[in-house]
Amino acid sequence: MMGQMAGSGTQQSGARERDPLERLLGLVEPPADSADGESTRLQVAGRRDDLPTWLVSEEWRLYARPSREMVTGGREIVRFELPDRTAVSASIDPARKAFFLPFSPAEAYSNYIAEQWTANSRRGLSPGLLNAFYRGKRFIPRKAQIHGRRLLIRRQGLPDFPRWPLDTSVARLLRFYAYARLLARGESEAEFRWFWPERYKAAVILTHDVETGEGLRLAVELADLEQEYGFRSSFNLGAWYDADSGILRDLTQRGFEIGLHGLRHDRSLFSSRAAFEAQRPQLREMAERLGAEGFRSPATYRVFEWLGELPVSYDCSIPHSDPFEPQPGGCCSVWPFFVGEVVELPYTLPQDYTLFTLLGNRSAELWIRQTEAVVKEHGLVQALTHPDPGYLGDRDKRDRYRDLLVALSELEAIWKPLPREVAAWWKLRDGAEADNSEVSHGVVRIGEGVDEVEFEPPSLAAKVPPA
Repeated sequence: MMGQMAGSGTQQSGARERDPLERLLGLVEPPADSADGESTRLQVAGRRDDLPTWLVSEEWRLYARPSREMVTGGREIVRFELPDRTAVSASIDPARKAFFLPFSPAEAYSNYIAEQWTANSRRGLSPGLLNAFYRGKRFIPRKAQIHGRRLLIRRQGLPDFPRWPLDTSVARLLRFYAYARLLARGESEAEFRWFWPERYKAAVILTHDVETGEGLRLAVELADLEQEYGFRSSFNLGAWYDADSGILRDLTQRGFEIGLHGLRHDRSLFSSRAAFEAQRPQLREMAERLGAEGFRSPATYRVFEWLGELPVSYDCSIPHSDPFEPQPGGCCSVWPFFVGEVVELPYTLPQDYTLFTLLGNRSAELWIRQTEAVVKEHGLVQALTHPDPGYLGDRDKRDRYRDLLVALSELEAIWKPLPREVAAWWKLRDGAEADNSEVSHGVVRIGEGVDEVEFEPPSLAAKVPPA
């Protein structure tokens, strides 16, 4: 017996949830009166395993529950290998009007963004060691902390998954899903809700975590630098230092955004459910007092399911790929996504501390290359930096950040909003009907093979708004 429709959501409270991968693609369906009632079905071929595992096709890795049923008589589209060397395939059978998949694309996507694969990862420190570190952190000289993290990086090396600094797994899954949907519909192209407003090819946001009162004072200089190149950014404040109200007023009046960086710079917020619920009212009060709509957890600690309960409209705690944080991981997505009602804006550039302090880079070259790669995927470029001494508060590091701003300012047709504007846009795009004039339509085109899928921005005849 065939399994449920690939991409169908799970059942909760008797209601069918929306397919998270379809929410990302936003394919425009043909009019009801033109739909072919006998169109090819997209479905999982058979019963799936009880537990997820890796499905590998060349350099592409998926984490999902595989269906091991082999379907004969169809045309193989792509083949995956399981850890036990078993091969499973995606295939189309025109005679049966069915596109058979060996996994659920929706499940694979959810496992990426929720970092489900980390349950079997041995990278990073245990909760016990992390707790011990934070208890004794104030007694450990900063140079010793940096030296220890460098030693850990050298010992562990870079992981096979997610690839750093860029992992294209979600982009490949989205193209595979679009290919399957269009092939099943018998079409070579279709409209979809474009990722960004108008004809913008990609989006860029600049975010800063302010670690000290001195960092907040230096934030003004950073804001001056960003305005020089036509940018505004967000500054995430912590509650463990006094925030100068005059500086906050100056930043907000100039169009900058204030966000939250937590109550304490440790992992306490996500250390237990009780701790999370105890701190949430204080976070809500802080958000209301500062007019903050966004949050990033100290040291990017997180529990995926709880992020949707934060008293904000968006979160920035999940990396695209970051093996260097105390909680290493990555969602592999260059696009925003939803955790409940909260929009997650993954940071997609290496952090300034990682790039310049831990890895010892002396230029912005890696930042710029990564930006070009994310723009090529029509994704969200998010820089995570700090205005404090030891970070961009140092002149040499701020000069490298200037080089990044120069490169960003020279990109064409790139949207440069505040983070809260991206979150508002993503919610608008998610709920837009096909005839919503505020959301432009791009075109997805497929070729002969699954790797021949292109996302084209709205018509070249459309007017590109000023950057």
